[in-house]
Amino acid sequence: MEKLFDVKGLEVTYRKGGAKFRAVKGVDFTLSAGETLGIVGESGSGKSTIAKALLLIEKPSAGTIRFRGADVTAFDAAAKRQYRRDVQMVFQDATGSLNPRMTVRQTLAEILKVSGARRHTAEQLLDLVGLSKAVLEQYPREMSGGQCQRVSVARALAADPRALVADEPVSALDVSVQARLLNLFRDLRRELGLAVLLIAHDLAVVKNVCDRVAVMQRGIFVDAGAAKDVFEHPTSDYTRELLSAVPDVRRALAARGRRGIIPA
Repeated sequence: MEKLFDVKGLEVTYRKGGAKFRAVKGVDFTLSAGETLGIVGESGSGKSTIAKALLLIEKPSAGTIRFRGADVTAFDAAAKRQYRRDVQMVFQDATGSLNPRMTVRQTLAEILKVSGARRHTAEQLLDLVGLSKAVLEQYPREMSGGQCQRVSVARALAADPRALVADEPVSALDVSVQARLLNLFRDLRRELGLAVLLIAHDLAVVKNVCDRVAVMQRGIFVDAGAAKDVFEHPTSDYTRELLSAVPDVRRALAARGRRGIIPA
């Protein structure tokens, strides 16, 4: 598999008044095509700051972010435009991220036009995320939260990306909708060869869909490795605390007669 991201010693520092706050304190990770990496931690741990750094929203104060071997902080304007097509974001608030005055068809048509991508039509994009073409004429207010999040994923796919960065994409959804959306991310990884960086605040979300997991606390990774190893042999007290709080999603869904996350 092609290595897409190679991040070394990444640091991001914010200034608050006259003081400095190190949100990310020297983390290392890689992400390859067809792979899903989960970054898990409580609010304020720095995981969303990593996403912003990858998307060039925040400038690293130290370290390097390489994409396909090239340093993203050294990209010229043309390279940045291509990079922003290659790396797409899926937001936590799907409904809020969609233009309320545009139908799904208009939303997808705009991205297809701007990106110049020709791999999929709007109808094919909806099929990829499990929505019928009837949704094309609907506005965000006419759809459920789960449908809006699938449209958000379809919009990201419209640019024909190599990687998706999903920041808390299921936190606002109920458990059964979470399961279906997480299955979708896993299917897209397999079918399209996408790399997925999945950010979450609890380990239950990433347990069955990520190849590797990094547990973040106060700006650093306190555990990182293959998902099975992190879950079965955690090395930090913080990870053990998170694991003790992981609900048995399968049992809860079975009790309600609903389909849960299919193990990889």
